[in-house]
Amino acid sequence: MQNLIPGDILEVNQKLKWELDAGMTADESSVINEAVLAGTQYFVDEALEGSYWTVKWAADGQTIELYGTTGTVVGRIKPLSATLENDFRQDSQGLFIRIEKEVAVIVRDN
Repeated sequence: MQNLIPGDILEVNQKLKWELDAGMTADESSVINEAVLAGTQYFVDEALEGSYWTVKWAADGQTIELYGTTGTVVGRIKPLSATLENDFRQDSQGLFIRIEKEVAVIVRDN
């Protein structure tokens, strides 16, 4: 369960329960944000066929930045609504499909 990347709100709630039962500090928002970040890292690793780039939340807490091998930002994933968390809540599968497509473009262009 620890390595599960929740793909929908049901899985978010399952992981949240597991984290709380394990004595971790978590809430639904933190689990969603971790899922979006981990999902983005997964798509980056798949596109590059390895762990060469890193993804991190930008300072605004709403955008995910992709860092290339030199440590510079090579791309950004921005929300369609106010936050990526809201995008997940509205359509988690659609969000992950969009992130996968955007990552593919960023990798191709860099």
